[in-house]
Amino acid sequence: MNENNQKIFYLEKNNLDKKRIKNLVQFILKNEKITSQIELNIIITNDEYLHKLNKKFRNIDSPTDVLSFSFDNEFPKIEAQILGEVYISFGTAKKNAKQHKVLLQSEIERLVIHGILHLIGYEHENNSGKIKMQTKTDFYLKNFME
Repeated sequence: MNENNQKIFYLEKNNLDKKRIKNLVQFILKNEKITSQIELNIIITNDEYLHKLNKKFRNIDSPTDVLSFSFDNEFPKIEAQILGEVYISFGTAKKNAKQHKVLLQSEIERLVIHGILHLIGYEHENNSGKIKMQTKTDFYLKNFME
C-alpha cells in the first residue's frame, strides 16, 4: 500500500506520534496481506462528533471511542479502492488511557487497530468474533515496532 493513500486528520490538538500511527497502519495492512492500492482515512476528533455519528448511523445516543465506515469489503481487483474511514474520539481515548493506566499514544494505537480490523471484515458481535478480534489486536499491539 502506498503511504500517500492513507491520511490521518487530527481535529483535536494533541502530541501524538503521527509517523508511528502511519507506520502502524502500514504494518497492519501488510500483515493482513492487503497489498492493493487503497485509500484509508483516520480522523481523530472529539466526543461530540462521535456521538453524532453514533446516533446517526447506529441509532445509539451516546459517544463511543471508535467508529469505522467501510466503503468496500470485497477487495475487487482494481487499481485503487477506498477501504474506509476510522473515527476516533480523542476525549474518550484520553479517559480510557487514564482508566486502563496506559499511555494515550498506546490507546490511540489500540483504537486504530480496532477500527482497521472492522474495515477488513472482523466483527465482535459474538464470542468467536470477540476472541478473533482481541487476538488480532493483541498481536498488533505486541509485535508492532516503529
